[in-house]
Amino acid sequence: MKKSICKRIISLILITYFACNIIYAKPNPFETEVSEPVGEQKNIKSDGAIISNNPYKEYTPINPVKPGVDVNEYESVNNYNIYIKTLDSRIKYFSPTYLNIKEGAQSMYWMAYYARGGNDTLVYNYKEYTTEILDAVNMYKNLKNSYIMQRNHLKKDDPDYETKYEDLSTQIATYTGMYNNVLGTYNMTNRTITGTKSALGLSRALYNIGNIDNNNQVAYARRMVTKSLSSVVLTYMQLNTYVDILEKQTNLYYDMYLLKKKNYELGIATALDVSTSLDNYETSKNTYKSTQNTLNNVKEQVAINLGYKISDIDKLVFVEPEVDLLYIDSINFENDKERTYTSNSSYTSLKISDKDRKFPQSTGEDLLNKRQEYTANKIVTEFENIYANLKAKRIAYESSMYLSEICDINEKANKRKLNNKLVSELEYKGLELQNLANKLQVKIAKYDLINASNDYYYATLGNITIS
Repeated sequence: MKKSICKRIISLILITYFACNIIYAKPNPFETEVSEPVGEQKNIKSDGAIISNNPYKEYTPINPVKPGVDVNEYESVNNYNIYIKTLDSRIKYFSPTYLNIKEGAQSMYWMAYYARGGNDTLVYNYKEYTTEILDAVNMYKNLKNSYIMQRNHLKKDDPDYETKYEDLSTQIATYTGMYNNVLGTYNMTNRTITGTKSALGLSRALYNIGNIDNNNQVAYARRMVTKSLSSVVLTYMQLNTYVDILEKQTNLYYDMYLLKKKNYELGIATALDVSTSLDNYETSKNTYKSTQNTLNNVKEQVAINLGYKISDIDKLVFVEPEVDLLYIDSINFENDKERTYTSNSSYTSLKISDKDRKFPQSTGEDLLNKRQEYTANKIVTEFENIYANLKAKRIAYESSMYLSEICDINEKANKRKLNNKLVSELEYKGLELQNLANKLQVKIAKYDLINASNDYYYATLGNITIS
């Protein structure tokens, strides 16, 4: 009986040893072109959850599925029209920045996938081995304790006391050694299970690559690229408006310089007036040229990051966006606030890393909870600032609507004044300059609100960076 038990334990230890050194048979992920795996649906449990909830059932990983291209979506952005609302789709198919990030993550995904198959097998085998080994641990422990009890009950007046004591001590030492060995194997398998499950959990960050609704590295990167490029596109549109106004201002300053020069010749203006007018014109002209250069650089940056050829840069058509007041009016700040940190990678990464940490009950859990609470509070504070900025930009935008109406009224009024000779041509040019400055403020208010709205939208998806 004892020999058969020993053989069983030795075989279990050998099985465990060989299981640690299993080379999981898998195809080479780099033999063919890597395609984007489609993630599981949200309702499907993760590998880690399946392992922990069903430790004794066999589990075979499901192969990733290659998704098809959404033809309608692809065609809708495969042109030279640039819309803020469809930037995400354009980036999905054409942005070299995003595609490089995605390609690197895909390679990691496939390697994690193939390794995961072996890890799952090990986890389930170890769970099975651990159950059997735990039976052996308890058996040796009971045998050891049984011999200890027998030795404790020996009577010293027994003529065979010394012989019996020595035999029992030998048995106790033997089973104590076997108990310690098997207990060591049991602890080792448990550590392997914990480590393997942790590796499986971390690899979940690369899952669902094609699903932007999931909180993972690739989706986060795509949102960051989209958010960043949205700001650049809006900057381009704002600069374009500024350049148009600067061109008109420069022409007005030039006309005013000619009028000043004419008045000087008529003796109704000083040389200083002419010099000042010329300086204003030169300053406006230089500003116009430098802004035009900046505009061209920004346009090139947009083109490159959206996957256009530099030779096609002049074909790009930037479609002016409108403020989405319906979205802003539908905002529920309190509901969005919790989603902001529960979707944030800084917070979720912290929760994942803290999940398997072991600390004394009195201090450890409290420490981890405080750390997570502190991170959540930092994210919420930043989100509150984003929301406050959105409300401020909304007020500025609504005020600019009145200013826009005033600009239209002034433009007509100034022309009537000039036609009725109520103002000189020089004074009319000055009034037009002021009106152009006001029109620029209207455009700035509009683009500022769109930017603030974008910041809020991406913040609710977890795209808030904190130190």
